[in-house]
Amino acid sequence: MVLTGLAGLVGLAGLAGLDGLAMTGTAVAASVAAEQPQDRPAPQEIGNGTVSLDVFAQGAVLDLLTTAREGTSLELRHQRSTDGGQTWGTVHVIATLDQPISIATRGNEPQVVAHVEHVTVHWSTNGTSRHGAGPMVSAVSHDAGRSWATGPNPTNDAANVAQNFADMTADSDGVFYVAWIGSHDGPAGRGLGLARSTDFGETWDHSQLVDMSSCACCWNKMVAPRAGAVRVLYRDHGVRDMALASTDDAGQHWSLDGAVGSFDWAFPGCPHVGGGLAVAEDADDGTEQLHALVWTGHEDRHGLYWVRSDDDGGTWTEPRPMGGELARHADLGAAGRTVVAAWDEGRAIWVSVSRDLGDGWSEPRRLSADGFVASHPVVIRTHDAFRLFWTERDETGRMHWTSRRLAGEQAAQATSGAAGQ
Repeated sequence: MVLTGLAGLVGLAGLAGLDGLAMTGTAVAASVAAEQPQDRPAPQEIGNGTVSLDVFAQGAVLDLLTTAREGTSLELRHQRSTDGGQTWGTVHVIATLDQPISIATRGNEPQVVAHVEHVTVHWSTNGTSRHGAGPMVSAVSHDAGRSWATGPNPTNDAANVAQNFADMTADSDGVFYVAWIGSHDGPAGRGLGLARSTDFGETWDHSQLVDMSSCACCWNKMVAPRAGAVRVLYRDHGVRDMALASTDDAGQHWSLDGAVGSFDWAFPGCPHVGGGLAVAEDADDGTEQLHALVWTGHEDRHGLYWVRSDDDGGTWTEPRPMGGELARHADLGAAGRTVVAAWDEGRAIWVSVSRDLGDGWSEPRRLSADGFVASHPVVIRTHDAFRLFWTERDETGRMHWTSRRLAGEQAAQATSGAAGQ
C-alpha cells in the first residue's frame, strides 16, 4: 500500500531493461473458480518461513509486516526501513498469544498502515465461522514499531464471525482507513466493510457495511488520493466484476461507483483473486488518473487486464490484456505518467512498465529467479523509485520474502529475508 500523497511525483525515466512500449500480452486462459463458500476458504497448504507480507510507504520510510510460520506456530513481525527498502531495521515481534492469528496467507494476511511514527497492524483471530475464522484485532505503536499495545477491533462488531481479506491505507492528514469482507445475514452472507481512525488506530469510527453483498474470498485494495478521499477496489457479488467504492468526506459517507472494467462476469463462485489500484497526477496537465489491474474469469474475455479512469472512476478505458495464459495475482504503482504493473505467472514474478499513462507497455520481464516458486507481488512507490515485494518458496520448500528496486538506469537492487531474520 502506498501513501498516495506521493503519487503526484513525476514519473520515472528509463527503467533499465524495461524499455520498449509494445504490449505482448494475450488473452488469458480460463481458471477454474471454486464454489463460493459461506465463510473463508480452508487454509492453504504451505511450508515454513515467511507466509505473508504487507508493506506501507511514506516516501523513503517503509513499514514491513510479515508472518513467520514454524509448524503450527505463527509469529507477527514488524520492520522499518528509512532508505526506501535498501536496508531494514530491527525485527520487532508483535504479541499475538492472547489473540492468535487464525490465518495468514497471501491475499488474506495481516496488514500494516503508518503515519510518521504511528503504526497500526491488524490480523484475523480465531472465531466461530468456517475453519475457525474470526474477527479482526489490532495492535498500535507510537514509536515506529519499537513497542506495541493492544488495539480495538476496527469493525466495532462484537460478533465472533469472520472478518477477512482486508486492506489498510492512510491519507495525507494521517487518517487511517480499513476495508474488509465481513459475515452478516445479507443476501450474499458477506459484505464490504469500511472504517476510519482519526487517532492512529486507538479508536475506529464510521464502521459500516458499505456494500451488503460482496464476493466472499477476494481481497480488497485501497488508495487515498488526497486528504479525506479514499478509493476501494473490491470484487462484487452476482456479477463478479471488480468494483469501486469511494469517499470524499473522510469515510462519513461512501458511494458505490460500479464496475472497474465491465466484463459482466455472472458466476456463482469465488475466484480468490483481488486486484491492484493506484492513483497518480499527470505531470503534463495535472489531471488525476486511477489505474487498476483486474482479473476476470469470463469465458470470452478471461484473464488479467489493465484499465484507467481520468474522471475518478466514473468511466474506464477499454480493458487491455496483461501477461499470458496464467497471469493472475497482480498489483501496480503509479507516479506521474509512469505505471508499473506486476503479476505472477508460471511460478514467477513478471513486470511491465508504461511511461504514457498506460497507452503503451514494455515487454514483460521476469524478475524472480529460476528454481523458486514466486507469487503475489506488491508494488510500492518510494521517494525515488518503485520497489516490488513478493514471497517465494526455495528448493527446500521454505518460504522467504524478496524485494527488488526499479529506478533509472539501475535495473534492480535486491533485498530479501527468511522467516528467521
